[in-house]
Amino acid sequence: MHALAMSSRGSVPYVEIEFPCDDNRPMGLSSGWWWGGCASALVVAAAFALRPSPPDAARAAAPAATGLPWQVEVLADGTSRVMGLHLGADTLAQVRELAGDRLQLALVAALGEVGQLEALVEPFDAGFISGRLVLAFDVPPATLRRWRDGAVGSSPMEGGLRRFSLRTADLSEADGVPLASLSFVPVARLSEADVRQRFGPPETERALAGGATQMSYPKLGVSAAVAAGQRGVIEYVAPREAARLSAAASAPMPPVPR
Repeated sequence: MHALAMSSRGSVPYVEIEFPCDDNRPMGLSSGWWWGGCASALVVAAAFALRPSPPDAARAAAPAATGLPWQVEVLADGTSRVMGLHLGADTLAQVRELAGDRLQLALVAALGEVGQLEALVEPFDAGFISGRLVLAFDVPPATLRRWRDGAVGSSPMEGGLRRFSLRTADLSEADGVPLASLSFVPVARLSEADVRQRFGPPETERALAGGATQMSYPKLGVSAAVAAGQRGVIEYVAPREAARLSAAASAPMPPVPR
């Protein structure tokens, strides 16, 4: 990918920020997986906002919600768990077990790029929050080139990308690659207040073009891009990779696809 979703420099995806055309495209997400649903994006009331507090008795009786986008568990080895996935450890095969038939896998590449092994799960329910989940996997560039050269077919995508379908043997090999990063696009529009409410004050905050804001939580491996009136994106990497998030955020932004 090429945005606060993911892009590739070397074998591990990194984060860049791009900004949308005049539509409901989420801030920062320019992966080919977004374009297919651009025209049909649903906007609802912000589920990230605090719900009214139930009475004490009801609150005590109700089971605690799990798997929510802000419930990030940081582990001693520098990896993390969020939304039922273990970043930096789970393999594609394990992700398949969670997502089932909803998982769509492809090697996505722009002209002249090695590409990125990506997957889309939509709809994806993170507790009571629904949205679109884009996953990127850590694959060595040489392996990506071999898979792309042996692809059984490819199709053009908007934004100058192509989607390559892997051979059966390569799909089997891909089952063992680790999960590197996640981009979650809530169905609801995401505001700065929502992010602060759920994740707390950001460690760093950066104003971006178009009135957007990037809010970073490197200790959690979390970065969010939000802008008024537009859908936002929350990206997750293993906290041990958080320095890469910061470095990528400072990199020059590529042109915005129109």
